[in-house]
Amino acid sequence: MKRLHWFFLLLLLLPAACTDRTDDSGQAPVITWAEASARFRIYADETLMLVPDIIGADETTTYTWTIDGRVVSTDSHFSFLSHETGEFFIRLVVTNRFGTTEDEVKVTVLESENAALPDLPEETRLWCFPWTEINIAQGRSLKIKVFPLDIPDDASFTWTVDDADAAESPLADKTAFPFTSTTEGRHTVTILMTSAAGSASQTFVVNVCPPAGTYRRSLTGQAMVNKVYEYIPAPGHQVNGYIIVGDSYPDGCTHEQACDSVLAHFSRRWSVSLGSQGGYLVAGFDHSVQAGGADYDLCIKGNPFSYQSEPGIVWVSQDDNGDGLPNDQWFELAGSEFGTENHSTDYAITYYRPAARRSATAWRDINGQTGYVPYMSYWNPHDYYWQPWVEGTERTYFGSCLADRSTYTNGYSDIPPYAWGYADNLGSDFVKGPAGLMNHVSISNARDAFGRPVTLEYIDFVKIQTSQIGSTPNLGDISTEVYYISDWHMEN
Repeated sequence: MKRLHWFFLLLLLLPAACTDRTDDSGQAPVITWAEASARFRIYADETLMLVPDIIGADETTTYTWTIDGRVVSTDSHFSFLSHETGEFFIRLVVTNRFGTTEDEVKVTVLESENAALPDLPEETRLWCFPWTEINIAQGRSLKIKVFPLDIPDDASFTWTVDDADAAESPLADKTAFPFTSTTEGRHTVTILMTSAAGSASQTFVVNVCPPAGTYRRSLTGQAMVNKVYEYIPAPGHQVNGYIIVGDSYPDGCTHEQACDSVLAHFSRRWSVSLGSQGGYLVAGFDHSVQAGGADYDLCIKGNPFSYQSEPGIVWVSQDDNGDGLPNDQWFELAGSEFGTENHSTDYAITYYRPAARRSATAWRDINGQTGYVPYMSYWNPHDYYWQPWVEGTERTYFGSCLADRSTYTNGYSDIPPYAWGYADNLGSDFVKGPAGLMNHVSISNARDAFGRPVTLEYIDFVKIQTSQIGSTPNLGDISTEVYYISDWHMEN
């Protein structure tokens, strides 16, 4: 989630409490705020950034923040945090060479509703997997992956293809299997796990379709995606609206309604949040987007800032079976971190629906790491950050992950960008093109699940996924925002 520190969306000017102008040739400072004093309400142990917009500030300007007559800061901003509840009156004195201005704001600190974090539930699943049926073009390879959660140490694995014993998987990870077939039709791949405690199996269906290019669609006149097929955000405090812009989705919103709303947002170039790590959306075009070699192919608008990039990994897919649905093999578009220590593939993270209202959301990832998506009532007072169209009491998200490099020092957060190749990221590919200032990515960077380059002459679907798990006290969870997705070639 991101916002400008000075909260410019609802700029509200408040009159200065007093002004002592000493020189008619200039103007004493004028203090303005983005929020009315009455709305400075936070919970105990939450941080509130007070960053006024000072009209008339110059290199001579000084700032003095006091609480009960005690100086607490001489910076242009003040990071306020209290462990105690109550009302606090914070006075700001701003002086430039023409005079002095003072103003006072009241901050109400309420009892924390997030003091007791929920316990993580016991893991009851043996394993999990992102799909059980998929379509691939003839001649392509596919990695079938089972994500182990509670597999015994003495477990062994046997793979079969079309009910026949398969050669032992050459992969070091025996819970993964490389499938390649030149025979069109329906194929079944089964993994059998055996141990002293018993056995378990899982069958996957792979539909081998005609060669790539069979269902390529001709160009139209529409650059922007024309349909959103999936909008499955992870929990996050900007997904269903926040205090600056109000509600985004009604409490009873269905998945179809949410997808329609996302497309309407894109038409207006309004923000859509994907929530925390793994949250994603899938959109499609009314034509096949041609790969342009070294040129850009897709335009993706986000809102990265110098102090806050929230990179989203971009995936692409072809309509291999020609049914117009994104149920085919996905390819990650490699960014600058692909294959480095900052990038992890075969990643999975599970979020657990909070049992109590207005509380943090617990998570556990495939590496055994745990944490919480914070509840930030000041920014989003909804009872839950779990969206009504996301079914179940827990949800696992699959994909790749980038390392969280966020820092928080003296009231300021810094979430630095990666070099290039991601949505909502202030990298070298965040440039102004025919569609405006946004990220631009190339289909030529497509990689398969083995990390190998894949030549795609076109794509039909695109998926964008929040890539980092983390949060900072004042900005909240790291969550990719998307405003617009289009075919770069159609924008020219």
